[in-house]
Amino acid sequence: MHITEEQMQELRLGALTAIDGLWFMAVEEKYGFDTALELDLEVWKNYGRVLLKRISRMLGLAMDPEEPIDLATVNLLMETVCHVDGTQCGGEVGDGEIVFRVHRCSWWDNLSRSGRESHVPCEFVDNTIFRDWLEYVDPTLSFEITHSLPRGDDHCEWVIGRRITEQGRE
Repeated sequence: MHITEEQMQELRLGALTAIDGLWFMAVEEKYGFDTALELDLEVWKNYGRVLLKRISRMLGLAMDPEEPIDLATVNLLMETVCHVDGTQCGGEVGDGEIVFRVHRCSWWDNLSRSGRESHVPCEFVDNTIFRDWLEYVDPTLSFEITHSLPRGDDHCEWVIGRRITEQGRE
């Protein structure tokens, strides 16, 4: 008997989402929902920053706010961060923006299976975490959720662009 590489990958992805959920529920039980959510958001912000640093290093990218990376590279970074946990997603880079779609989200799936999808403010979490990750990549990036699984849409969709001021790019 042996575990195949595909089975091992499934175990890794399941372990990542399980430990997050178990950690959250333990903190929630001891300190309450609001504290658990506050701490969870900080953990996920830091998790994304660490992953973005590692991915950037692997790709040979310099994360320099003075020299922002192009939107195609932003898209690659976001796709890669999301694929780590098994999220099925992809972005389309267009004229000055990325339309980023999530078709399957392991976090939403777990919340739904556990009956907590209306208890955890998924869209608030996405707004907080992804906005933070994008700001880490380039402080001029903007982020708007236009479709959401929690709203009943068949996918989540985000529009990512750069904020523009009267003087040009912010």
